[in-house]
Amino acid sequence: MNTTTARLFALAVFAAAAILSPDSRSDVRQLEIRDGNVELIPLLDGAAGPESIVFDEGGEGPYTSVSDGRVLKWRPPPERRWVEHSCSAPELLDSCRGSKDPGREHECGRPLGLKFNSITGELYVADAYLGLRVVVPGENVSRPLVTGCPGSPCSFANGVEIDHETGAIYFTDTSTRFQRRQFLNIVISGDNTGRLLKYDPNKNKVEVLVDGLCFPNGLAMSSDGSYLLLAETTTGKILRYWLKTPKASTMEEVARLPGFPDNIKMSPRGGFWVGLHAKRGKLAEWSISYPWLRKLVLKLPAQRIQRVSSFLTGFGRQVIALRLSDDGKIIESMSVHGAARKLFRSISEVEERDGNLWIGSVLSPFLGLYRL
Repeated sequence: MNTTTARLFALAVFAAAAILSPDSRSDVRQLEIRDGNVELIPLLDGAAGPESIVFDEGGEGPYTSVSDGRVLKWRPPPERRWVEHSCSAPELLDSCRGSKDPGREHECGRPLGLKFNSITGELYVADAYLGLRVVVPGENVSRPLVTGCPGSPCSFANGVEIDHETGAIYFTDTSTRFQRRQFLNIVISGDNTGRLLKYDPNKNKVEVLVDGLCFPNGLAMSSDGSYLLLAETTTGKILRYWLKTPKASTMEEVARLPGFPDNIKMSPRGGFWVGLHAKRGKLAEWSISYPWLRKLVLKLPAQRIQRVSSFLTGFGRQVIALRLSDDGKIIESMSVHGAARKLFRSISEVEERDGNLWIGSVLSPFLGLYRL
């Protein structure tokens, strides 16, 4: 271990003892994932990374976006199998199918956020490399809606949401400097080039609503359409962007979490679920706050940055998802224990439907199903 790595290790270990669990209040309902109480549904053809989870207007699904550029659809019992719904690069489908290679994502596509239009049946796809796309009912290939954005290219489309009344589509562009496979650099560098954007299909126009964001990620719209919730991963914040009311076009902080939030999904029982990519370690906070430490980490080779990522995310009890009230208070906390810790190291999204929690992870080769 060289001097630089040793210094980072020492800082991380020192900080680990100071990290507190976010679910220590007695009024928070505890959900515990253990080996045996969650069903694992392996993906098709060895693909991985079910990042987003949606159901269509008829209640069929779930559909999920995976590592090889495809969107898969689950057929429930009696079939119990995945089928291909769509892809971004049909000419490369055979060579991309099953790929988990980040180096091929720009070729195969990497769909992240998904959202169905409940009126038209169209599926909107935020592809990290190929921009905002749409799959028309009856087709199996997504076509581009937005590949360019005002001021700077859209280099990392991530979350997507739709206003069913107006047809407006909202999406996040996580960074104009880094691509998805460089996500650690976004956090470490404190990059704040992320944006919240709006696409008007009637005018075929893209508008930047908010810029200067630090890793804007998942999006969710309130049931009355008055605001959007946005996860800012680097800072651990959940932000509310008002679309209506006298507060329209303003943003406020709803919650600040002790982890790196990924996607947000509204819960039918009220509030919203936030998937946590990882616990937020002190080293991550320091690398953002202190330029000298940030420069030190960024000088490391890419492989070394991957090795110190566990120190960036901290240690301790593994909380993988939280359900928060509309005002940001924690209602439920989902943690993972025992052998299941190796299976659920990082959670991208929790979709609650019909008494079930569908659990997606950008790292896992399966979708998790937990029954409430």
